[in-house]
Amino acid sequence: MTVDPVSISAGTTALLTGIAGLAGFVDAIAGGGGLIQFPPLLAILGPAAAPGVNKVSSVCGTSAAVARYARGGHVRWDRLALALPIACAGSMAGTLGYLEVLARAKDVVEPVFALCFLALAIHQIVRVVRRRPEPTEASSRRGLGLAIVGGIGVYDGFIGPGTGLFLFWAFTTFFALPALEATGTTKAVNWATNVGALAVFVSKGAILWSLALPMAAANLVGGYLGAHTAIRRGVGFIRVTTAIVCAGASIYLLVR
Repeated sequence: MTVDPVSISAGTTALLTGIAGLAGFVDAIAGGGGLIQFPPLLAILGPAAAPGVNKVSSVCGTSAAVARYARGGHVRWDRLALALPIACAGSMAGTLGYLEVLARAKDVVEPVFALCFLALAIHQIVRVVRRRPEPTEASSRRGLGLAIVGGIGVYDGFIGPGTGLFLFWAFTTFFALPALEATGTTKAVNWATNVGALAVFVSKGAILWSLALPMAAANLVGGYLGAHTAIRRGVGFIRVTTAIVCAGASIYLLVR
């Protein structure tokens, strides 16, 4: 499947590039940057070209975020030995499935994920208000967590937006990571899912490079700045931002 050339005006390119920068910033803090970036891409490019451009941009943003979190010691590499390849393989499988059916499953899954995002928003706000202690090693359920990470990888390859939110939930819930370390580790896994999906899109010629490259540069800058902000502002800021993104995603999916 080769993407047909699309004429994109300079104004539209500038708008999408700005959106990519904002998406990278939000994604590095709380995940869910695809919920900002992907809908306008889908509206302008359609379901054949939008996912590939989205992945080029997202790979750069997550790369910058991972580098910043790793420099601050907030990536738990011991949790990634199995999670990275499982997530990457799941994403490649999901992308291959997407290329077969394109967006035919979209109408079925969006209401379900809208409810998931709303539940995540409530959960994050409750965690901030009640100030419960962070999870401990004793509460880790890695086997179940790895299976869920693989499923999230499939979702990222097939649909994409919201992956970071689900990974953050998985690493805090099943891998017993505190919020800041979960965010950094989530970025590393999300990087792997993005790379897996991108590899498939590139092999199929499904990338509109003229738009993807400027968006990628903006997403990279946004990703680094977002990670820097999260590290400086701390756990409460991460959870509140996550809640806002979740609530916004839920509203968008329910009313669109």
